[in-house]
Amino acid sequence: MFHFHSTTLSDAALLERFFGQEAEDVWERCGSWAKVLEIARDPRTEPWHALANALEILQRGLSEDLAERDALDAPETVRAFLRTFFMGRPYEIFVVLYLDARNRLLHAEEAFRGTLTQTSVYPREIVRRALELRAAAVIFSHQHPSGACEPSIADECLTRQLKETLAMVDVKVLDHFVIAGAADVSFAQRGLL
Repeated sequence: MFHFHSTTLSDAALLERFFGQEAEDVWERCGSWAKVLEIARDPRTEPWHALANALEILQRGLSEDLAERDALDAPETVRAFLRTFFMGRPYEIFVVLYLDARNRLLHAEEAFRGTLTQTSVYPREIVRRALELRAAAVIFSHQHPSGACEPSIADECLTRQLKETLAMVDVKVLDHFVIAGAADVSFAQRGLL
C-alpha cells in the first residue's frame, strides 16, 4: 500500500528544494497547490521541470503498486493514482486503466481530452486499445474541474454504452470514477454498473 507522509514544513518551504530563495515568491504568485501543479504540468524552466519530475515519480510509484496487485483489493491506491493523474489539469480528460486477467494494471493513459466541462469519448478507440494491450478489464475515470463530483446522466449513459461495447470482446468494466479535487464517486459503489 502506498502511504503519504505529512510534513510540518510551510507551503513555501516545500517549494524551496525546487525554487531556492524564490520559493516564497512562487507560492505568493500561485496561491494554491492546484495552481502550482497546473504550471508544473507545462514546465518552462528548470525548477518547474524538477517539480514536474517529482509529480511523475509519485505517479509511477502508484502505478507500480497497481501493477503488482489486484486493483479491486486496492481501491484507495486506485483513487490516489487517479487524483495524481488529474492534478493540475484544468480541463476534463478521460482516463482508462487497462488491467490484466488478475486486475493488475497493464497500462494507464489519457484516452481523450476535452474542455472545462466535457470530453468526447469514442468507444471503438477504447475497444481497439484494450485488444491491442490484451486487457481483460478496465477502469474508467474522468475529472470534473468544476469541483462538482456527481456523475451526469451523460456520464451514466456513456458508461453503459462502453460496458456493452466492451462486453462484446470479453473486456469487463470494473468501475468508473468521477474525480473532483479530493472527492470522488465510484459507479460500482453506487450500483451504476
